[in-house]
Amino acid sequence: MKISNVEIVTVSERGARVNWRADRPADFVASCSSPVDNKKLSARVEVVNGRHYLAAFDGLVAGAAYKFQISAGGGTVYKGAFDTLKKPGGRFRFRFATINDIHVGEEIYGLIILPGLKWLPLTPGLKLDIDGVPFWQYTNEAVVRELNELELDFIIVKGDLVTDHTERNIRRSKEIMDSLEHPYYIIRGNHDRAGGMREDYFRNTFGVRDGWQSFEHKGCGFLLLDCIHPKSGYTTFPVAELEWFEKEMKRMAHMPVFVYLHNPPLRSIERSFVNRVGRFLGIIDAHPTVAGVFYAHTHANKRILRRGGGKTVPFVETAATMDYPGGYNIYDVYSGGYIQTCVRPHDKRCSRWFELCEKAYYGLAAARLFGKISDRNFTWSGPLT
Repeated sequence: MKISNVEIVTVSERGARVNWRADRPADFVASCSSPVDNKKLSARVEVVNGRHYLAAFDGLVAGAAYKFQISAGGGTVYKGAFDTLKKPGGRFRFRFATINDIHVGEEIYGLIILPGLKWLPLTPGLKLDIDGVPFWQYTNEAVVRELNELELDFIIVKGDLVTDHTERNIRRSKEIMDSLEHPYYIIRGNHDRAGGMREDYFRNTFGVRDGWQSFEHKGCGFLLLDCIHPKSGYTTFPVAELEWFEKEMKRMAHMPVFVYLHNPPLRSIERSFVNRVGRFLGIIDAHPTVAGVFYAHTHANKRILRRGGGKTVPFVETAATMDYPGGYNIYDVYSGGYIQTCVRPHDKRCSRWFELCEKAYYGLAAARLFGKISDRNFTWSGPLT
């Protein structure tokens, strides 16, 4: 019996989720223990496709070190470890989720194409339609199905709902979003821009007027920005938007704020004076309590702690729903901070597709996109009163 690709996808303050693949079906048992309470706890083990396994650990102690093992046929086949997250101080306030890079209409995944050279991609593409259903559809259906089973106050969608800005794709993405049983907020991604088209189907279909918006929820501020250059798709902040953003940040100076956009704002190649990224960061630095800046775009899990204005702010990028490593992010907000956890759906079709996606970019996808545990799952402590 051999297992491979053991991945600790999710770690929360009370649980963990471990995925692996096996060379043949078996009755696996997974258990964990911690010196904190010396209790041995068994996981719920699920399998799809006869080879993709998930061990879900629940009822753990927050902020504790755990050792776990996977056994089959009476013998141990894998040993590992994880640390549960520390619980923020204060009382629980609310829970919300984010998703991004839906990519409705994607025909081939993993292509890198230079401008003007569509006929000569730098990387081979991948595709796995199952029973006539395209990969972008069944992956997003699985995510929506799991989100609808959760108690959430709202969901933020961080852009790239489509691959090509066509009326058909935009409308299909709207149908998927409308199948969510929670309120949702939309940000435009670089693939969602109309470019030189006469009609902006994204703006008209989703009713996005300026492309940026703000709202308050249970003592926290949320600001959603459109940082997409309409022609190039690169990161840029219009003057009018930054003026609005600065005004809203000053208005919300008495509360913690969560800031959302699609393109990463810290890439040096796009931090020119013309794109006004520096001014955006200056506004972030001036606010007393920024809970985080959250974005998408590269389909990877990343977290950068940036210091500015006498404080440290997490800049967080999350992976796509549509390809490896797949999934969505949950945020539990307390009066003394919040917890981000990353969850991958355990689904028959998704598991087959994600395994294939690991071969993308000449096999570099797994190493470049999955990220560290602390990129995907972390506790941020700060006053959110």
